[in-house]
Amino acid sequence: PDLDSASSCENILAHTSLQLAVWIMGIAAFIGNILVIVMHRTSNDQKMTKATELVFSNLALSDFLMSLYLFIIGVADLMYRDRYAQYAEEWLSSPACFIASFLICTSSLMSVIMMLFISIDRYTITANPFASSDGRYKRTKIALILGWLLTCTFVGVPTIMGINQIGDRRLHEFSSICSPSNLNNPFYAGWTFSFVIIQLICWIITLIAYVMLVISVSKTQRSVRSSAQSRNSAIAIRLSLILITDLIAWLPIYIVSAITIIQGRLNVFTLQFAIILAIPLNSAINPYIYTATGTACFNRL
Repeated sequence: PDLDSASSCENILAHTSLQLAVWIMGIAAFIGNILVIVMHRTSNDQKMTKATELVFSNLALSDFLMSLYLFIIGVADLMYRDRYAQYAEEWLSSPACFIASFLICTSSLMSVIMMLFISIDRYTITANPFASSDGRYKRTKIALILGWLLTCTFVGVPTIMGINQIGDRRLHEFSSICSPSNLNNPFYAGWTFSFVIIQLICWIITLIAYVMLVISVSKTQRSVRSSAQSRNSAIAIRLSLILITDLIAWLPIYIVSAITIIQGRLNVFTLQFAIILAIPLNSAINPYIYTATGTACFNRL
């Protein structure tokens, strides 16, 4: 196999490191996010508001979808091991590959959107701590429903359009890991560009919200010294840790995207490495970061 490529004529995943990464991160994301969802569903802790529980459950759900994507790619790699070239088009045009394409796009986009929701929610609560919890829950629920509907529609349309089409008319084109990579078709190229831009905008707004959160907490602490304000400070610190780890996981994708825009062409092999080793990492470590930093830090907020 070409050492610069993620796939080869023999295998969907050409390197042992990629084969291991798919299963390790897939299992970690699957178990971790299921535990988060179950924990929130069965917890009798009255300290956590319904809105907070809803946000974390949806974040876990979006990351859970990534584990399903990884399992699909891992199983396909095993099925076509040492003979991928003979069945490449069969795999690329299969329902499983289209489902995988839908899952990775939906999961990655919703994960970023969920970080945006969390950042805005944290700032709103810090700025207006006496707001109605019931009203906040209703607004959060409506926002999440709209987020899922818009995301599924945005991802579903180009994915469905490629069914029973040749490679040049598919979103994933000839990508063996079924990731968006078609920049030759103007429609799919525009969609991919929009996909990246939407995520960048979400991250920029998220960063602004976090900065405003830190400033708000800092100002309040100077005027009022209390255990509540100390807790707000701890929240800001923990959220900063979560944000930094997520940005690190996404950084390789943004670098590849920037290079693609500058050079006007896509290095599919580099993109595949970044997708397999970077994006799923975010979904795999999210539940453990939230647990390690203490979900209780969001209690009563």
